Amino acid sequence: MDPDEELAIIILVMDYFYRKLRSASRVPQQVSNFSGHNRMIDLLHGNDRRFVDILRMPKSCFVRLCDLLQQHGVRNTRSLSVEEQVMMFLLVVGHGDSTRRSGYEWHHSTETVSRYFNNICSRIVGLAPQLIGPPDFNNIPPLIANNSRYFPYFRDCVGAIDGTHIPCIVDAHLQPAYRNRKGYTSQNVLAVVDFDLKFTYLVAGWEGSVHDARVLREAMSDPAFSFPTPPG
Repeated sequence: MDPDEELAIIILVMDYFYRKLRSASRVPQQVSNFSGHNRMIDLLHGNDRRFVDILRMPKSCFVRLCDLLQQHGVRNTRSLSVEEQVMMFLLVVGHGDSTRRSGYEWHHSTETVSRYFNNICSRIVGLAPQLIGPPDFNNIPPLIANNSRYFPYFRDCVGAIDGTHIPCIVDAHLQPAYRNRKGYTSQNVLAVVDFDLKFTYLVAGWEGSVHDARVLREAMSDPAFSFPTPPG
């Protein structure tokens, strides 16, 4: 056996034992017995205030949201229930959690978290026409009609309108347009709410550098935005 063959055999043997030692010392990414399902049960049956702090909504609202999503095609799967899917989604949008962090917390891969997040997100966006719509302009809101301080002075008032900046992540070449006056990238979102604090109109997608007045002007002048203009 020549020296080159001996060297090749030594390298192969060393590589074999290196791989064996590496696989033997590998620690699983998830070592806790507190699974995502257990985390869901703990939240559902735990303290009400803690539930709101973590998921940004009361339990009754969460249950109604899950029921509504199931009516629109969201189903339990072999690995995740509807409730767990919705909880993962709410943690990401409510706290800005990354898919990697959510994967660690819920004991799922980043691919699984991303897939279910996108599914729940698309379903909720599809619910927008059903949940967000203009009020009945022919009826005076009870908060106005039943209060002598407001009626008849605000009888034609149908709600409140304002803009808000929602932080977002965009590609580097888009960041100057999306950077607002406070220095972070965002979308300038126009929202209208009624006296029950329910959204009746919403426009999202404008760059953070765009002024509120332009967003409102475009919404009112462009028929594509379907701005709900009260009669008269």
